[in-house]
Amino acid sequence: MIKISQLPLITTADQFHAAKQILLVDVLYVGDAPRTMREYIKTSHGGFVYEKKTYMPITLTGNPESLIANAEKGIHFKFDKGFENVYFLDGNLDSAIWHRKLYDMTAYANQPAIGFEREVDFIIERYLSGYVEYPKPEATLLKLPAKMPAIGTKAMRGLKPVVRK
Repeated sequence: MIKISQLPLITTADQFHAAKQILLVDVLYVGDAPRTMREYIKTSHGGFVYEKKTYMPITLTGNPESLIANAEKGIHFKFDKGFENVYFLDGNLDSAIWHRKLYDMTAYANQPAIGFEREVDFIIERYLSGYVEYPKPEATLLKLPAKMPAIGTKAMRGLKPVVRK
């Protein structure tokens, strides 16, 4: 069993592209599921309750390019009894690195089956209680000055329009 908290954290895009296998870790909110389904997710899929809401840890592995591409399209989670949920990653590698969601699993690349220890406190601290929104760059390309210039916005006084004959 692998402890996620002891895996090398990816902190740069170069580390991400150099790794042979990547682990993406996040949480999926399943609080909109019926009560029996939430209980099933807690007992069977490692779900947990944080601030009266039910979450499930997500662990996705793959090579760097396919992992981001697949998560960007959305990963469909189907549970028993008809409950399903979709997880999306925005495809922004810088955001995933900033949120500390990516780990280097190159050392485990050739293992056929990988299991993770249940680390609820670590997951809560890193992905829920310590969550801070990724700072978005300003989207405006052109800023208007605070006061518009007077030229061209008012008619000039004392002049008459030129009439061509």
